[in-house]
Amino acid sequence: MKIAICDDETHMRTLLSRKISARSPKIIITEFSDGSELVRSDETFDIIFLDIDMPQLDGMETAAKLRQKGTSSLMIFLTSHEEFVRDAFKVRAFRFLSKPVDDGELAEALDEAEKELTSQDRLMIEQRGRIYEVRPSDLLYLEAYGDGTYIYDNSGNVYDSKKQLKQWEQELSGKGFFRIHKSYIVSLAKVVKIEGAEVTLSDVQKPLTVSRRNLSAFREAYLDHVRKNARVI
Repeated sequence: MKIAICDDETHMRTLLSRKISARSPKIIITEFSDGSELVRSDETFDIIFLDIDMPQLDGMETAAKLRQKGTSSLMIFLTSHEEFVRDAFKVRAFRFLSKPVDDGELAEALDEAEKELTSQDRLMIEQRGRIYEVRPSDLLYLEAYGDGTYIYDNSGNVYDSKKQLKQWEQELSGKGFFRIHKSYIVSLAKVVKIEGAEVTLSDVQKPLTVSRRNLSAFREAYLDHVRKNARVI
């Protein structure tokens, strides 16, 4: 498991790194002293611990830039300011830990993160004779066309699948996706805004249309997803 710790306080990085390393010698930890340094890094991480209150580029801005890059890491925010909680929905926060970090709360957050990472199975997408393995957490949305489906991920890839959208709807059942329209299935984790009968997804320029018959159920599914996945501890 690869973990990043981004905090401008050296003693906090050192303390957190020591506590996490004690869990397993297999955990690889990389420390960053500011958000810009983390954003510039080409490394990929399973979990990122982000201090919200940092000079220059704060934790929220750092998270937003990472999501724009296509980062799907689980983000755990370190904060003493609970007023930031609502803003963190936009960057798909996994957890919050209050400073100073309690050992029990840190252990619980890491346990839940490991469960989440373990549950992230792979989808097999066949395209022109090749098989691609894609994590559901990396998908933005799926779009029906004729007898096939276009699948968009957060790295800018578009897969052309011969499976129909209704087949993908069955395969993605229980994995955090919702069919908002006869032509679209979206990842609830990538929702940034629901306004009227349109939904905006991260990394997608144009909003997608939500059918009138699905709008109420979609809003409820999204709120339920937020309640389950953006917990404050």
